[in-house]
Amino acid sequence: MTDGEGISGGRSVAAVRTIRDEAGQVVVEAAIVLPLCLFVLLALLQLVLLQEARLLLEYAAYRAARTGALWNGEVDRMAGSARFVLGPTVCPSRFPGIPCPPADLPALRAAAGAEALRLLSAGGGFPGLSVEVVGAVGEGDFDAVGGGGLLTVELRYWLELKIPFADAGLWRAWRAVGARRLPPGVRVAVEAAAEGGRYFVPLVSRHTMRMQSNFHRQEEP
Repeated sequence: MTDGEGISGGRSVAAVRTIRDEAGQVVVEAAIVLPLCLFVLLALLQLVLLQEARLLLEYAAYRAARTGALWNGEVDRMAGSARFVLGPTVCPSRFPGIPCPPADLPALRAAAGAEALRLLSAGGGFPGLSVEVVGAVGEGDFDAVGGGGLLTVELRYWLELKIPFADAGLWRAWRAVGARRLPPGVRVAVEAAAEGGRYFVPLVSRHTMRMQSNFHRQEEP
C-alpha cells in the first residue's frame, strides 16, 4: 500500500468516526429537545381548552343572570342554565361513573355533561360549579324606564385539566400562586384530587343584569 492510499484510508476512518460522533450528538440533542417540545405543544393545547372554558363561563354567567332576572334570582334555575352551557367542557371526565356520548352528538353530550356537573356540584361546589347572588341587589322604580333592580351573579367553576403531562405542570404553576387563597377545606380537597391524578383549577365570572321586577327575598320554608 502506497503512502497516498494510507493517508486516504486514514481520512476515511476519521470521516466515519466524525459522522458517528455527530449522529450520536444529534440523538442526544433530540432526546433532550423532543420531550420539551412535546410538553410545550401539550401545554398550548391545554391553554386553548382553558381559554375556551373561560369564554363559555362568561356566557354561562350571562345565561344564569338572565334566568335569575326572569325568576327572581332562583339559584337552582340559574345553576341549571349555567350547567348546560358548561356541559361540553365536562366530557370526557376522569371521574368514574360519568359516561359521555360521542362528540358527534353535541346536544346529548352537553346534556350528559350538565348532569355530570350537577352530580359533581352536589358536594358543595368542588369539584363542580357554584352559583351565587353577590353584592347588594338594589331595587329600582319598576314603573320607570329601566325596570327593576340589578342582579349580580357570580359563577365559580372548577375546570378539570385533561391533557396528559401538561395538566400536572399547569396545576402546579397555579398552585404556587392561587391555592393559598382558598379556604383550608377546599385546598385540602383540591390537593387530594391532584394526588389521585385529577387536576382542577377555578374559573370565576360575574354578570350583572337588570331584573324584570324588583327583587324580593324568599322566605325560608
